[in-house]
Amino acid sequence: MTLQLPHNTPPDKQVGHVVVSHTTHTEPWKWYHYFTFNTDHKVIGIQYLVTSFFFYLIGGLMAVALRTELATPDSDFLDPNLYNAFMTNHGTIMIFTWMTTYRGKIL
Repeated sequence: MTLQLPHNTPPDKQVGHVVVSHTTHTEPWKWYHYFTFNTDHKVIGIQYLVTSFFFYLIGGLMAVALRTELATPDSDFLDPNLYNAFMTNHGTIMIFTWMTTYRGKIL
């Protein structure tokens, strides 16, 4: 809903003459509009799913890096400190952003 003045209203008479009209979006709905602030429950559900799958992808890539490091006995793929950081962040991401957002909404 937008507030518009009639087109033929003189400038000195524009106070108090407001026409309320329902208008649609001037541009078509795009995929990135789902990531803006919204109070629609369907859009919020889509935001939860997209965010949880994004963090699932990040946590999965960390798991692949950890398994690649563990494929050989030498520390040749990840630095030991980076390995510890990946292990900690992988666990945090998978529990707090994957399990609580995705699985918590389905169960």
